Amino acid sequence: MSSAARVLLHLVDATLDDPADAYRIIRGELEAYGAGLEDKPEIVALSKSDAVPADELKRKAKSLAKAAGRKPLVLSAVTGAGMTPALRELAAIDQGGADQAQRA
Repeated sequence: MSSAARVLLHLVDATLDDPADAYRIIRGELEAYGAGLEDKPEIVALSKSDAVPADELKRKAKSLAKAAGRKPLVLSAVTGAGMTPALRELAAIDQGGADQAQRA
């Protein structure tokens, strides 16, 4: 089975107690599922950043970065924060620049 997705946009909820653990669980599921999804370029983002105090958000972003092996984007659909960089990364991949996203 093959997936038509060019990239995985992995949104991790910042309001969770342990976003890094949630990320690790999903990565494990992708690897178990196979079909090449685990090898796709991946953009990791901490979402709902508007719902978490700044100090907590910083701590969770650092923990997620350690788990993901890259600095996550920090996004808020409510405020629009971080949306432009996320859209730029997605567009770069859509235009054939898969190297723009970091591989998992």
